[in-house]
Amino acid sequence: MIKKISMEKFLSTLWNARKTQLVVTLVLFGMWLAFATANPFAFTNIITYGSWFLVAPLTIIPALSLTYIVILGQIDLSFPSVMALSAWILAKAWSGQGPTIEGVVLALCVGAFAGLLNGILVTKSGLSSIIATLGTSFFWLGVVDLGSNGFGISLSPFQNSVPFRVLMSNIMGVPTSIIWSIFVAIVLWVLLNHHVFGAHLYIIGNNITAARTLGIKTDRVIVYAYTLHGLVSGFAGILAALTTGTFYPGIGQAYLLLSIAAVFIGGTLVTGGVGTIYGSFLGGLILSLIEMGVLSSGFSGYWTEVIEGVIIVTALLVQWRLILRERRMKLQEPKMTANEAGV
Repeated sequence: MIKKISMEKFLSTLWNARKTQLVVTLVLFGMWLAFATANPFAFTNIITYGSWFLVAPLTIIPALSLTYIVILGQIDLSFPSVMALSAWILAKAWSGQGPTIEGVVLALCVGAFAGLLNGILVTKSGLSSIIATLGTSFFWLGVVDLGSNGFGISLSPFQNSVPFRVLMSNIMGVPTSIIWSIFVAIVLWVLLNHHVFGAHLYIIGNNITAARTLGIKTDRVIVYAYTLHGLVSGFAGILAALTTGTFYPGIGQAYLLLSIAAVFIGGTLVTGGVGTIYGSFLGGLILSLIEMGVLSSGFSGYWTEVIEGVIIVTALLVQWRLILRERRMKLQEPKMTANEAGV
C-alpha cells in the first residue's frame, strides 16, 4: 500500500512538473501511430526515417534558439533572412577559396553579427521586436538579393570535401543534420536549465521590471539571446544550403512559420516566461512528421497545411487556458495583511 501511494505521488509530481513535455511527447507518438497504421509499409522502411531526419533539422534548429527569444516575451521574424545571408556567405567563400572551415566560421560569424544588430535594435530603438525584426528581415534579404543578383550558387562540386561531409553526410543511414540538431538542442538545454543566463531569460520573460529590480542587466541578456539566435540561424542556413546542394536567395523563407509554430506547439507561451528546448525539438519533429505522413498515406499535400493549422490553433488554445488558469489562481491567493507582514 505504501509503494502504491508513493508511485501515485511520484506520477502526480512528474505530471505537474513536466505535463507540457509529456503532452507533446504523446502527440508525437499518437501521430506516428496514426500514420504508421495508415501506411505500415512506409513506416517500417528505414528510408522513410532517413528522409524525416534529413528535413526535420531545418525546422528544428532555428526553433531551438528562437525558444530563447519567445521565453523573453520577444519574437524574431528575420531569422530566415539570416539563414539566407549565412548560406550566401558560405557559398561565396567556398566558390572563391574552396571548401574551407574558414568559410563556415565566417558564415557563422555573419549570422551572429546579424543577431547582434537585432538585439541592439530591439533594446535601444524603442521599437517592438516584431517591427524591428520585420525591418531587418527585409534588409538582410535585400543584401542577399543584391549580392547574388538573384542567382543561386551550386555547392555540389564540394560534396566530397571534409567540411561538407562533416556537416552533411550519413552515418549508418542516419543524416548528420539530425545529429547536429540534437547537439545544438543539448547545448541550448544545458545553457537554459543549468546556467544563470537561462535563469535570467525566464525572469525577464515573466516580469522585466522585476528583473531590473533584481539587478539583472536586461538589455545585455536580450542582446546575447538575439546574438545566439543569429548564430544558430546561420548554422541552420548552412545546413539548408548543403542539404539541397545549392544556395538560393529565398533558402530560409520556408522555415519562418514552421519554426515559429514548432516553438508554440512545444509549449512555449506567447506571453513569455515559459518554454522548453525539449518541447520545441519535438514540435519541429511533429510538423515534419505531418508532411511526411500525409504524403505517405496517399492524401493530397494540401492536407498538410490543414492538419498543421489545427494543431497550431489547438496548442495556442491550450496555452491561453493555462494563462487564464494561472491568472485566476493568482487572484485567488490570499493577500498578506499588515499584521502578518510584521508591519
